[in-house]
Amino acid sequence: MKPKRNKKYRPRPVAAAGGLTVFARCYARGEEVVPLRDEQLTDLGVAYWLSMENLRTGAATEEAWCCVVSALNIAMALSEADIGADYEDDFNLALAAAWRAKVRSATTGTFRLDGPAIVDITAALHLHDQQLKLATRAQVTTALNLVHDRINEGHVYTV
Repeated sequence: MKPKRNKKYRPRPVAAAGGLTVFARCYARGEEVVPLRDEQLTDLGVAYWLSMENLRTGAATEEAWCCVVSALNIAMALSEADIGADYEDDFNLALAAAWRAKVRSATTGTFRLDGPAIVDITAALHLHDQQLKLATRAQVTTALNLVHDRINEGHVYTV
């Protein structure tokens, strides 16, 4: 038989700052000012490169198109933050090419890229790979939040 527990239960107090102290400690350690780890780069790259391959072959859904466009929008936001600012026109060309595929999908029902779109988007995604190698975690997070804010404000194309 177990002996009776005679300690009084005292719950830990809830921190007034919530979980922000965790972020503060990460920031103090400098984790926000280092680039993404190799496995993080691989995880991100696999997502949009696989979606790009599906768009190229015509086996894509709208989800694949959105994944590629999200990567291009993040690339654009990073270029606006002076990470690859010289290539902003390339990202605009790629986004225009992706938009052509979206418009075409409204009539054909499939997401497929034309020849110039494949060239433009592939080049932009290669540039985005380089951006991600150079950018810090904080810069990538800021770019992602900027894209999210723009979507919430309604700055999106519609068919």
